[in-house]
Amino acid sequence: MRRVESEASRMGLLVEDLLQLARLDQRRPLEMGLVDLLSLAADAVQDARIVAPERSIELTVEPGAAFLVAGDEQRLRQVIGNLVTNARLHTPPGASIRVAIAPGRLANGAPAVVLDVIDDGPGMTAEQAQHVFDRFYRADAARTRASGGAGLGLAIVAGLVEAHSGEVSVTSVPGRGADFTVKLPLSPDAHGDLEEPPGAADAPGPDESSPGTR
Repeated sequence: MRRVESEASRMGLLVEDLLQLARLDQRRPLEMGLVDLLSLAADAVQDARIVAPERSIELTVEPGAAFLVAGDEQRLRQVIGNLVTNARLHTPPGASIRVAIAPGRLANGAPAVVLDVIDDGPGMTAEQAQHVFDRFYRADAARTRASGGAGLGLAIVAGLVEAHSGEVSVTSVPGRGADFTVKLPLSPDAHGDLEEPPGAADAPGPDESSPGTR
């Protein structure tokens, strides 16, 4: 009975993921609003600490902007949650996880909020990193169905980020962990903070430097 219940739960999650991908393929409208990405990141870290209290899971924040984006709050929660869960499940128990949020730029130069989920786990090869956002792809083919999932979590992340006009990528080296990066357009309500950070009106001294962009 426990096995049947476990399989039923797993199939339920798989169906939910497939429905989510189908909605993304059909480009159904999102429930857009003003979302504080820092608040969502803090919630994701707290949730992960509750699930895995023995793990080192930290949140770091760079100053420079209000981290506001125009988006669907529930779907963006799913993006961050999927990335943190992926890091937690695909790394050894002793590997640390860090969620970092900072101001940055999209590829076209537009202001963005940059969220990284970084781990110091086993990392991936270049070929694995190239396919990691593909549907049903699992970097570790030997991973059990119970712990490895169906290979849809990161595909959903990529689809949701694209639906929000954002960018997602991964940087990884075998033996040196992985860094999943999400960039989302900064809301116009927060542009002033990014374009002119505190103290920008004051002329910098010869030893001072302005913060760079990611």
